[in-house]
Amino acid sequence: MLVSRRTALKQVLFVSAGLAILPSCLHDKKPPEFKVKNIDLNSDEEATLISLADVIIPGGEKPGARQVKADQYAMTIMDDCYPKADQEKFKTGLQAFQKEWKKGDDTFLKKMEETAPDASPASSFYHTYKDLLIQGYTGSEYYLTKVFPYELVPGRFHGSVLVNKG
Repeated sequence: MLVSRRTALKQVLFVSAGLAILPSCLHDKKPPEFKVKNIDLNSDEEATLISLADVIIPGGEKPGARQVKADQYAMTIMDDCYPKADQEKFKTGLQAFQKEWKKGDDTFLKKMEETAPDASPASSFYHTYKDLLIQGYTGSEYYLTKVFPYELVPGRFHGSVLVNKG
């Protein structure tokens, strides 16, 4: 069976194109949890942020930080509103926090609570992330409708209220 040069080149081209595309088809990469543009997070760092959010405001009978998406709020605010220097400080603090937290010390978070925010990069990260989580949780729809219902200023008008003499 004779094969022409044109047919052989076509087959080599198709095989090489298939081999070039194959790794992208086989790569099982899940989409990132946080949609951030300015902070480059890998999957381990995302997992650390998610588990820390669950520890700071855990779920249960009432929704936690993950259920009301306070963790996504915190990362969006960090990505969009903080200057580049603070974002880099946050990222280095996250890496330092991650190294210490993976050691499995149960008292590590208590130590973080007791330290000042500027004591170390890990402490700075922890306090910043915790503050953003709390801000996101207290601004969530669940919190403002079920826990602490919001009333417009000046509030309710009670026209006929008895006044007691002092």
